[in-house]
Amino acid sequence: MTTTKKPHPADAADLALIASCKKFTASILKANKPQTTEHPSLAAARIEAARLNATANNGRKALVYAITDEGRSILVPATYGSEAAKPEAKPADAAKPAEAAKGEAKPAKPAKAAKPAKATKPAKKAKAKKAAKPKAAKKEGPSKVDTVIAMLTGRKAVSRKDIAEAVAWPSINIKAICARKGMKLKQAADGTLSASAPK
Repeated sequence: MTTTKKPHPADAADLALIASCKKFTASILKANKPQTTEHPSLAAARIEAARLNATANNGRKALVYAITDEGRSILVPATYGSEAAKPEAKPADAAKPAEAAKGEAKPAKPAKAAKPAKATKPAKKAKAKKAAKPKAAKKEGPSKVDTVIAMLTGRKAVSRKDIAEAVAWPSINIKAICARKGMKLKQAADGTLSASAPK
């Protein structure tokens, strides 16, 4: 794995100044003497540096510097601006398969036809799930509250345990249900409950 080191804050500040520079130089050592040319843009300086590299026989590489308004030189790394250059390379790479596919236009057509077929399958599943939810939401028979009211207003008195078991609702609040429905709750001596009809 390759790890990229973060630039020193001073180097980062210098890199930030490169974009505002209006002068650039390409320099190389030939016969132990620096050969430097000045250019109005970074692109022009890099082209000259590439030309110098091609003509150098000593294995040295040309360096590109950005010159600030104060005359200070900032070394421009070879990787500077490479991220901006990547999107430009993508269309060129994409053009190669397009050129190669010109002679093979017939096999490409079935692949295009297969894409809409794949897209329709998830749509069908989604529709089936949506249609299933309303069916599951519908419940047959009375609600738990209706069952509690029916038991309290029936002829036979019931206990809290009977109601809890009937509706499978252990934390049921019978007093709150009766108050909400306007029913008068009565408790017998044996603990059984009964209530008046709801209003």
